[in-house]
Amino acid sequence: MQNTRRESGGGKGFLGQEELSATLSTHNDQFLHTEDSHMDGLTVRRLTPLECERLQGFPDGWTDIPWRGKNHAPDGPRYKALGNSMAVPVMRWIGEGIQLVEDNKELFEKDAQ
Repeated sequence: MQNTRRESGGGKGFLGQEELSATLSTHNDQFLHTEDSHMDGLTVRRLTPLECERLQGFPDGWTDIPWRGKNHAPDGPRYKALGNSMAVPVMRWIGEGIQLVEDNKELFEKDAQ
């Protein structure tokens, strides 16, 4: 087992056998810390709220609503809203699966007899 904890606080935990894993720093410096010195110190870019909306399947600007008397919400509450949401395409797929079973209940009832 290899201890990945670094003096700078860059990693935590153990890796088994020959596994490699990049970890985020426990500090809020947004650097990628690795055992590979060629990649150490690369900045990790945070996704924008717009990118997160698109990844979740929401229309652009879906979470940019009036907030505390201002016309636009800051990024923090937008990230929180997106983090507490469910991806639209996944929910649609689950709903369509449920509908398919509901529409074909008679097929399932015949198989059970």
